[in-house]
Parts: sequence; C-alpha cells; structure tokens
Amino acid sequence: MESLKKWVVCLDLTKMDEAVIGYVNYFAEIAKPESIQFLHVVESYDMFHDIIEEFPELETEEDLNELLTKQIQEQIDAKFTHTDVKTSISFRKGSATDQIIRLMDKENPDLLVLGKKAGYKGEGVLARRIVKYVPCSILFVPETARYNMENITVPIDFSEQSEEATRFALQLVKPAGGNVIAQHLYEYPKQFFPYMPDKKTIKKMDEELQAKKKAFSDKIKTPGDTDLDTHLTLHQDGKMSDDIYDLCITNQTDMIVVFSKARSTMMALMKDKLPDRMASYPFGIPLLIMKNKARNQKLFKKMMD
Repeated sequence: MESLKKWVVCLDLTKMDEAVIGYVNYFAEIAKPESIQFLHVVESYDMFHDIIEEFPELETEEDLNELLTKQIQEQIDAKFTHTDVKTSISFRKGSATDQIIRLMDKENPDLLVLGKKAGYKGEGVLARRIVKYVPCSILFVPETARYNMENITVPIDFSEQSEEATRFALQLVKPAGGNVIAQHLYEYPKQFFPYMPDKKTIKKMDEELQAKKKAFSDKIKTPGDTDLDTHLTLHQDGKMSDDIYDLCITNQTDMIVVFSKARSTMMALMKDKLPDRMASYPFGIPLLIMKNKARNQKLFKKMMD
C-alpha cells in the first residue's frame, strides 16, 4: 500500500472536528500511520478578546493556546484509540491556506486531512488552493462519512497515475473483501455535436474503448484481487463530477480515490482540473486525492522559494 506514514489533520474547533477525528481513527486502522499532527490555524486573534470575556482568567495568547490544546486533547482522547500512533497538537496564526502550505514545507507529511462542510461558503476556494499547491496526498472528510470501506470509485483516464490510484483502492478494500469501480468518462468528438456521429464512428470508438478497458483491467488485476469493475460512462452535458456522483450514489460508494498528476511547471499544474473540481464538489463522500510526493516536491519547493 502507498506509504502514508506521517499525517497532518486540520481541525477548526467546531462540531466538524468530531467527524474528522472519528474518521481519522477509522482510516488509521487501514492505512497504519506512524504519527499524526493535529493542527488548528487561528486566522485572527481578535477572537482572543471575546474569549477573555467568557474566561477572565486568560491573560495571554499562551493561556489561550493552553485552553485550546486541552479542548482538542479531550476530543482526541475520546475519539482516537490508536495508542501506537504518535500524536501531537500544534497551532498556527494567519491565513489558513498560507499556514497549511507553510507547514507542508516544514513537516513534509505524506497525508493532509481536511474536514469538508457541505454548502460552507468559501470551502471550495480553500479546497482548490490546497489541492493545487500541497505536494502530498489529501483526504477530505465530510460530516456524513461512513466508517466503511467496501466500495471505492476511482475516476480514470487509463494513465499510469490511474493505475496507481486503482491499485491503492484495491488495497484499501481488500480487508473487507470489497469492490472497486474504475470509471472512465468519455465524450464523442466535438465536431459531431449537436448531432450524433454515424454508426461506423460509434462502433470504432466503442471498440477502441473496450480494448483500453480490457488492457487496463488485465494490467491491474492479479490472482486473488478483490473485484474490479471498469465502467465506461458517456458524458453528454453538465459537469463530469455529476456523472461520477451519480455512479457513486448508485453503487453506495464509501470513498472516491483520484490521482493528481505530477507537474513540473505552474502552467501544467493549472491544466490538471479534475482533482480540484472533485475537491470543490459537494459529494458527501470521503475523497482521497493521491499525489506522488517525490515528483511534486520539486515544483512545490520552487513555489516556496
């Protein structure tokens, strides 16, 4: 399984934290991390003066941090049961996006975990920025996340990265003997719209897609693997994310796994649109965006410099 040994888990001191810590506890049983740092970014210490009115014994920012640490630790003790995993709590002050990215540079984790609130204003902007710039894999946990790993959907384009994501998904569902659906979305060539292509063209395209589908499945599957179903979906209108969502609902998907392609330039990075579109879409299903940290690190360091 992909090495996800060092995690950073972002908390915001709302009810969302219970869902995030609970799911992190569940996912840790499968992915086996070695350490988890729980992070809270205080975007403004103007809140300090409001808290002072409620807790007059607080006199300094250090007192506030101590109070917040105690509050977070109580939730960790209540929800996180893996005593073999090293845990820590840290605070940062400033813009959430900037501070998360700076922490990535300092700590170099393998996985960043973020809560995803349905319909929260501004959530999509933060998600897209994080997905674009952070070099490690990212897990978005919605409030409705189920503690289950029997069905995973993997959007694919038959690339090497799609193969890696599918193999990782197969490893995740293996303990439960679950199922992975690798979904490929395709369109007819634009010149045919708004008319359908002729039967000969449709037949040729179908044959090519079926050949790619078989080659992909043959390359991925090994004896003893859990079920892998490669699904072809014709995208006709609207958002491609809608097609993925429809399949996820039909198959009661427990997690979506997407691979973000490693890019060497900022311009190329901007062209990889599927991961950030997925991150900003209100799925209500845990979303794991896999990244090859080693390949992404060079561009990330250049950006930080």
